[in-house]
Amino acid sequence: MAFIPALHLAPAATEPPLTNQLAGHPSPYLALHGADPVPWQDWSGQVIATAKKTNRLIFISSGYFSCHWCHVMQRESFSDDHIARELAGLAVPVKLDRELQPALDQWLIDFTERTAGHAGWPLNVFLTPDGYPLVGFVYMPKDDFANALRQLQELWRQDEATLREAALAAFNAMTPQLATYSGALPQSGMGEKLHELQIAQALAGADEIAGGFGEQNKFPLSPLLLSLLEAQQRRPNDRLAEFLGLTLERMAELGLRDHIGGGFFRYTVDPAWDLPHFEKMLYDNAMLARVYLSAAAVLQRPAYRAVAYDTLDFMLREMQSSDGGFYASLSAVDDKDVEGGYYLWQTDELKKILSADEMAVAEAVWGARGAAWLDAGHHLKQVATLAEAAAALNLDAAMVGERLDSARQKLFQARRQRVLPVDNKVLAGWNGLALEALSLAAAQEARYRPAAEKLYGLLAGTMWDGKQLRRFIHHGRPAGQVGLEDYAYVAAGIAAWGEVSGDKGAWQTAEAIGLTALRRFHNQHGWQPSEQLLIPYAARELILPEGTTPSPSATLLQTLLKIARRQQDPQKEQDLRRQIARYAGIDNAALANAPLWYGGHINLISRLAAAE
Repeated sequence: MAFIPALHLAPAATEPPLTNQLAGHPSPYLALHGADPVPWQDWSGQVIATAKKTNRLIFISSGYFSCHWCHVMQRESFSDDHIARELAGLAVPVKLDRELQPALDQWLIDFTERTAGHAGWPLNVFLTPDGYPLVGFVYMPKDDFANALRQLQELWRQDEATLREAALAAFNAMTPQLATYSGALPQSGMGEKLHELQIAQALAGADEIAGGFGEQNKFPLSPLLLSLLEAQQRRPNDRLAEFLGLTLERMAELGLRDHIGGGFFRYTVDPAWDLPHFEKMLYDNAMLARVYLSAAAVLQRPAYRAVAYDTLDFMLREMQSSDGGFYASLSAVDDKDVEGGYYLWQTDELKKILSADEMAVAEAVWGARGAAWLDAGHHLKQVATLAEAAAALNLDAAMVGERLDSARQKLFQARRQRVLPVDNKVLAGWNGLALEALSLAAAQEARYRPAAEKLYGLLAGTMWDGKQLRRFIHHGRPAGQVGLEDYAYVAAGIAAWGEVSGDKGAWQTAEAIGLTALRRFHNQHGWQPSEQLLIPYAARELILPEGTTPSPSATLLQTLLKIARRQQDPQKEQDLRRQIARYAGIDNAALANAPLWYGGHINLISRLAAAE
């Protein structure tokens, strides 16, 4: 579009100006925006009512606390008085914590991916006053964002009808016709055939040099790894085993993992697992702990169990709240607004902290030599094994290991003097994932049992009131839109605890939560992630895909299948199993066409067949 001069569209004179509602919000991310000059609104039905009354667009900016580029856009654009005035004149501005409204955020992500070709956070979407999506984009530099506002202002003033029609057409394109379950049960051998398709597709897209998937960046994709490990356990495949081992080793050794304090970052910005975005998410670490526990057994590599325990120890030390729950994330930026600043080391800083012998080992094993890759310093990763470093330094491997451990402890203590912001939301669903990981570990290592039991008490006794779940508890106050993923992940976590503890009450609670989820989020047309998004939304899916987190529909049905097998009443067990099977055995091309994204449902079909 050509450059268009700014036209400030003031709201109706009778409508009082909006004010920023986010100061003191229970969400740390939203509270960060409480002093912005943008008059941010919290998401509610009143937003739509105000937009309709004043004939303004709705602007939803979705992000999360530990997101680096969310902080950048706040600093550059949302703190600017001129942009704040232009934005408020054009739209009712809404700040969304994507972790409190995951279903709405995912719907906006889907729209932006379809129309812009990519999506991420900060996610910025303009909608019509009726709630139909118009245009979506991610981070924009300040000048580009200001220019986009000016152009959209003019288009809305001159040709509102065309924009409304375009938004409605985009909405209709995203809303497929409702399908219905066929009622057919899974065919014999269906799970095995789907696993074969999944393995073939995974190996076709695998990076067999660096491990993982992707040519630009690398995400752990824990649900896919778990599904491939289950396939490997059912029918061993040498090539798949080699690829899984390579991937797990590269993730544990290189830049995705924090080699000083433990835990994994969200993803790397390069395909070689070297340079991460430095946020640490609860769901990633809980899922990866499960991945490494599973891999230790399936691939018969006990060292992976140590990675899992190290990850859980990090969670317990750095992310656990006093009530036994776990915080949502640790920020990518430190208190000085430096991305990765908490984790990075300048060479002269390392030399002050470490002895000469320790520094030599740090250089050999962690690559902490020469000029740092980043302005803020070296990101430590394992570039050589202990044996390789020992050969290079003319030492024995045991001595190298001792000096490396000493260096790690010194750097860990030095790093504790730094400040890293924490998103202290305790989210039901993500804590369900944490409970499942802790329970699986507790079955092998008793020291994790107290933490698992305490977390079970929080989920079953505070977040579940016997009738419904609450997504997020902040100083006793529930907040956020509870969704299917909360119910599915919490039910799975509680069932896992019931399995390891033998607690009958846990099994009963898991069943109650699972059946409640079926009633609230499922019907003959499929699954809906949330009961109410406030905007027009009618799409249901017969099965839900997975990505960095498990499919909520597959997770819920797997948990109900596990519960069904424990029933004392054979008829009740059979009825529940047949209900699960009907939902799993649908004739849906997605399973065959995109098996990488439906591993949970493929595993479910295999488990149903195994139970016959």
